Amino acid sequence: MKKFKFLYYLPVVLLLLLTACSGGGNKGASGGSSGGSGEKIELTFWNIWTDPSPQNEASLKQVEKFMKEHPNIVIKQQNIPHDQYKVKLKTQAAGKQLPDLIQVWPGAELKPLVDGGLVQPIDDIVSNWDGLINKEYLKDYNIDGKQYAIPANVVPTSLVYYDKDQLAEAGYKEFPKTYEDFKTLVKKLKDKGLIPIALGNKAQWVLQSSYISTIGDRLTGSDFLPAVLETGKKKFTDEKFIQAVGIIKELSEMGAFNEDFNSIDNIQHRDLFTLGDAAMMIDGAWSLGPVLEAAPDKNIGIALFPKVEGGLGDPSAVSAVTGTGIAINSELKGEKLKAAKQFLKGFYTEGYFKELMKAEILVPADIEAPSDVSPLLKEVAEITSKKIAPVYDATLPTEITDIINAGLQEVSLGTMTPEQLAQKLQGAVDKQK
Repeated sequence: MKKFKFLYYLPVVLLLLLTACSGGGNKGASGGSSGGSGEKIELTFWNIWTDPSPQNEASLKQVEKFMKEHPNIVIKQQNIPHDQYKVKLKTQAAGKQLPDLIQVWPGAELKPLVDGGLVQPIDDIVSNWDGLINKEYLKDYNIDGKQYAIPANVVPTSLVYYDKDQLAEAGYKEFPKTYEDFKTLVKKLKDKGLIPIALGNKAQWVLQSSYISTIGDRLTGSDFLPAVLETGKKKFTDEKFIQAVGIIKELSEMGAFNEDFNSIDNIQHRDLFTLGDAAMMIDGAWSLGPVLEAAPDKNIGIALFPKVEGGLGDPSAVSAVTGTGIAINSELKGEKLKAAKQFLKGFYTEGYFKELMKAEILVPADIEAPSDVSPLLKEVAEITSKKIAPVYDATLPTEITDIINAGLQEVSLGTMTPEQLAQKLQGAVDKQK
């Protein structure tokens, strides 16, 4: 989510400010220090922490905290907006021009970096998190038996955020249990002059990650993608998958979304919801903190996409994946490599995970929730605890993800049929075999 011809650029190591401190090395929260000689070691780090969300603020503060505890290690960050970051990562990876520390996504998005020899395993330090991080959550960053990153959070990608007051005015005291009833709700909200569902699919990934990953699971069941990719026992041209894509087409045709849904991004669709212009939005858990911060007095409910009649999937399932991690450039060695590993150990701490929980983020750590965690986060944790479905872009190869991203946008615009998208996807799978 591969094959690259590589050229390499290695960031320059700044060897500055030789110190004469008699104390030796600095001891941080994780113990020990890198650069025992007192040399300043600079590590370049790309991440997506640009949006002023509580999660991003907690992460940026953790970097600053680490540097205060390890004054000989300088983390030089480049903060890049999400969509631009993914483009830049692919472009720079092709020339092997990546920073020392790279924010990465699990599964199929990590694999090209591993296959291309761009990142290195961290097996020798994984025991640092024994007893803190649930080992089940490490699997998404484990490829061919080697660990490449530690997850910061657990991310359900498909939650229905809804305004309880607006739904009550439309006659719904509870969220619909079936898709047919959900469509009736959409029509009632539209009749009241509201946008039923805020959607910002300008970057194309929203309809894939937040919509089809769960809607597809409702129809096909969770064994569908592995059966398509690994055994060939199922195909994208199967009726159930075509029906799932048909739901995207149907919602679009009935005016469920704002008219400019393919021209605005997911931050803008969140604004439509928090400002009250839209009664619902389908988005990931990453929006929980920003929504609560932007609209603290809003009467918000959280639900999963409803059951679809005739579907093969579990209606309690939700698409989810472990969140971003930080990988180490494969070219690092010596003192820079020691410093990079020291950073990972000092970054992913119990204190950091607690700060994320305070920011309304689900975490992969086995820790007690702070007393001031919001009831809504606990509600999200409860409704997403039953069954996890695979997220398409964390499972599919990158080129197939690109096809489904662009294809779902075309389906929503009426320029491609669900059948045509299914055939295009299956054709791409067949070419890889």
